[in-house]
Amino acid sequence: FLMFGKLLKYDFRSMLKQFAFIWPAALVLALVNRFTVNSFVTSASGLRQTVSGVAMLVYVGIMIAMFVVTMIFVIQRFFRGLLGDEGYLMHTLPVRPWELIGSKLLCAVVTTLLSIVVAILSILLIMPISWINILDMFKGFSYLFSHWNMELTHSVLFLLEFLLLICLGMANGYLHLYLSMAIGHLFNRNRVAMSVVAYIAINALVGILIGILGNMGLRHLNIPYDLINFENSPTAAIHLSFWISILIALAGDAVYFFCTEYILRKRLNLE
Repeated sequence: FLMFGKLLKYDFRSMLKQFAFIWPAALVLALVNRFTVNSFVTSASGLRQTVSGVAMLVYVGIMIAMFVVTMIFVIQRFFRGLLGDEGYLMHTLPVRPWELIGSKLLCAVVTTLLSIVVAILSILLIMPISWINILDMFKGFSYLFSHWNMELTHSVLFLLEFLLLICLGMANGYLHLYLSMAIGHLFNRNRVAMSVVAYIAINALVGILIGILGNMGLRHLNIPYDLINFENSPTAAIHLSFWISILIALAGDAVYFFCTEYILRKRLNLE
C-alpha cells in the first residue's frame, strides 16, 4: 500500500494544482455577490445594478466552469495518465492495475465532492445569513446533542447511508467512463469515437438489465415481511431500502472496476 499512497499523493497534488484558482475564486465571487446582490434588488442606481448583475453573471459562469473543469479533469487523468503518453511511465511502476484505477477513482470522487462543498459554501455566503443566525444554528446543534435519542441516531444513519450511496453513484459514473475508455483503446484507430460507442453500448446494456431485473421484482429475495412493510416498521424499511440500493451500486461498481482492471492488465494497447 506504500506505492498506492504515493499514487494518491501524486493525483491529489495534480488536483490541487488544477483547482487552486477556481475553488477560491468561486468563494471570493460569492462573497462579492453577498454585498452586491442586495443592490440589484433595492438600489435605484443603474451603475450599482449593472455591477451587481455582472458580478452575478461572473459567479454563475465560474460555478459552471468549476463542474466542467471537474469532469474534464477526471477524464484526462485517466485517459492521459493510463491510456495516453503518461501511461508508458505509469505502467512501468511497481504497482498493480487496480491500484492505478483506484487512485484515479478516489481522486475523482474527492474532487467532485470538494467541488460540491465549495458550491454549497458559496451559496451560503450569498444568502443573507447573519452571525446571529449562525449562532442560533450552533445552539440548535448543541440542543440536539444534549437531547440525543434513538430517532436522532437513525437520522444520522440515514444521512450517512445517503452520502455513501451518493459516493458509490459517483464512482459508478466514473467507472463507466473508465471502462468505456479502456474498451476504446482496444482498437488501433478512432479510439475516442470507439470509447463513445462503448459508453453508449454499456449504457444500453445496463438499461436492459435493469429493466429485466425490475420486471422480475424482488419477490424471491425472501426478505421478512416486517422489514419491508413501511407501516409496521418504517425505520427498518428505510434502512433496508438504502442498503439494497448501496449493494446494487456496489455490485455495479465492482463489475465496472474489475472489467477495466482486466483490460489494463491483460489487453492494454498503448500503441
